[in-house]
Amino acid sequence: SHGYAPIGKPCIDSYNWQGKKRTNVIGALYEKMLFALDYFKHNINSSIFYNWCKQTLIPSLKTKCVIVMDNARFHKKKRIQKLLNRHGHRILWLPPYSPDLNPIEKKWAQVKFLRQGWMENDLSKLFYDVCPNHNNFILN
Repeated sequence: SHGYAPIGKPCIDSYNWQGKKRTNVIGALYEKMLFALDYFKHNINSSIFYNWCKQTLIPSLKTKCVIVMDNARFHKKKRIQKLLNRHGHRILWLPPYSPDLNPIEKKWAQVKFLRQGWMENDLSKLFYDVCPNHNNFILN
């Protein structure tokens, strides 16, 4: 809504709002402990989430876990549900628009609060500060 331009010249410019340096994190929570964390420089989609479930989450879980998930579009894909069921896990879906019922949201809020002012290469230290044993935590 504000800008600068020399007199007689239009004040026109563009900004790529999608080009922000952003890091996305996928993780799981067990008794207030974050685990199975992976960092991504791109948006998360169902393919990335499927591979995270297969390569990171499932090897970290005990058998027959109940996995609580919100209604993110990439969570709802049938192949992800089949993968988790095939390994003996059940999914408990939260009601739509209920982040207050999702315990991991409190942990993400804590991480985001601590993240303010940090550089991206400090993410491992940041997660260590929130959950000191997150890299060593395996349920099985």
